[in-house]
Amino acid sequence: MTGWGSGSASVDSIGATIGGPQVEVELVGPHLRVGGRISLGRFGRLTDRVNHSRGFILLENARLLKRNGDPTSLVVQELWVNQDEVTFIGVSHFGLDDRPSVGLTGDRPMIAKVPRQYVVFTPGHSISGNIHVHEGMSLSNFVDATDPRFIPMTAVAARSLADRRVVSRFELLLMNRTQMTAIAEADRSGSGPEGLAVETG
Repeated sequence: MTGWGSGSASVDSIGATIGGPQVEVELVGPHLRVGGRISLGRFGRLTDRVNHSRGFILLENARLLKRNGDPTSLVVQELWVNQDEVTFIGVSHFGLDDRPSVGLTGDRPMIAKVPRQYVVFTPGHSISGNIHVHEGMSLSNFVDATDPRFIPMTAVAARSLADRRVVSRFELLLMNRTQMTAIAEADRSGSGPEGLAVETG
């Protein structure tokens, strides 16, 4: 991931407008795991904040984490991270205002959404959790879509493919659609390959 302690980014960025409530998050990518706070600015939800921004993500009071999520002693006041290099943004605990609803992504707010359990594979993780999709949406329609870029998931278990003993759990996870390598509906995987239907166990 690009940007440890760097302030030279060209910025149409998450964090370019400081202010509003802050959310404690973890940013996870192929080469970095870091915790910190993202300011929501004028947005009411982290999902809207992320999906209405491009460029770099500003983390405040950013702490480098080990691969299993344990903290290290390396802390910087501001950290700019290239959004393209973020696999997912995880939130361990979030308030009632952040919970998924019919307006979660800000688009087509009057169309009801339903939770479906998926298993998503990225280059570094298998991720199991609920994705709230529009009623009647097929998986093929979902994967062909390009918006929103960061897909909200709830009740998530993210397992490292490099070390399957490392499992991180998040109440909310925003997954970068461009980092997806494969996806399946968990409730249709039956007794398929190990790690598909049992990833949350």
